[in-house]
Amino acid sequence: MIEQTMELRGIPFPHLVSYLIECGGAAKSEVLPILVEGDRWQAVLLREETVTITSRFQVNAVFIHFSATDEDSFERLMKRFRVKVMRVGG
Repeated sequence: MIEQTMELRGIPFPHLVSYLIECGGAAKSEVLPILVEGDRWQAVLLREETVTITSRFQVNAVFIHFSATDEDSFERLMKRFRVKVMRVGG
């Protein structure tokens, strides 16, 4: 079993659920914690917090726990998911 917990900032959790569905998963609930199950993998959106960057700038942080039955399934999911959450700085 491969497991990893990831913190993503600046992306609302409903978008992350959509991205996981686009990666082949199915959402099993609509409120946090949200379980999304795919073929040989699952992701649990654990919680969402507000993170203060400066005195005037705050962003959300979503914590997701990923698990997969094998390395190949995990790598395929991460490759597809990272493309979905990629943001261009500016």
